[in-house]
Amino acid sequence: MPRTSAEKRTEAILDRDEIFYLVRFESLCRDNRDWEGLAGSYLPGSPVRTTWFHGTIEDFADALKAKTAAGGVARHRVFPAKLHQKGDRAICESPANITERLTLDGVELDVMAHVRFHSRLVLTDAGWRLNSFEAIYESDSIRPVNPTDSLPIDWTVVNAMRPSYRFFGFCEASRNYDVQQDLLGDDHPDALDKFYLAERHWVATGE
Repeated sequence: MPRTSAEKRTEAILDRDEIFYLVRFESLCRDNRDWEGLAGSYLPGSPVRTTWFHGTIEDFADALKAKTAAGGVARHRVFPAKLHQKGDRAICESPANITERLTLDGVELDVMAHVRFHSRLVLTDAGWRLNSFEAIYESDSIRPVNPTDSLPIDWTVVNAMRPSYRFFGFCEASRNYDVQQDLLGDDHPDALDKFYLAERHWVATGE
């Protein structure tokens, strides 16, 4: 029996609320060291890509656990806003801020990135699950916690980074992470347009 327009609207609202909750939940799991909850938010083997990591969700949870144990504690504020869905497939994009307090060369620093988090999602028997994670970088900044301190920055390294994540990239490189220079960002609009086209094609066709 075909659904009425009201039934379809109700189903769409419920799907949106579940997806938006899942996106916020995944971020909270990262920040609160809930590695099981983090991995369980995804389908097994889902790809994850950030400034410092590229691999599966299982490996990401393990790597994030080790990074946190070594003192790397970032915080993510996520605001799910855009959803495109067809049946049991969807993509969700969320404006977000990443903040981290760290110490370099004895100087305590606050670094912040303005980003958008983008994920594919698939409806399973257990509900919606994430099927990818990509950060789209907009801009970032860094400042000393004590404003009288000088920034311990190697500007040669900073200026070699992409403009959309130069300070986060510098901080990750200073901790010996391999920072990728081909990440999605507003400073590479052609690559971003191609990415969005492929994501919408996946929602429409599953391919």
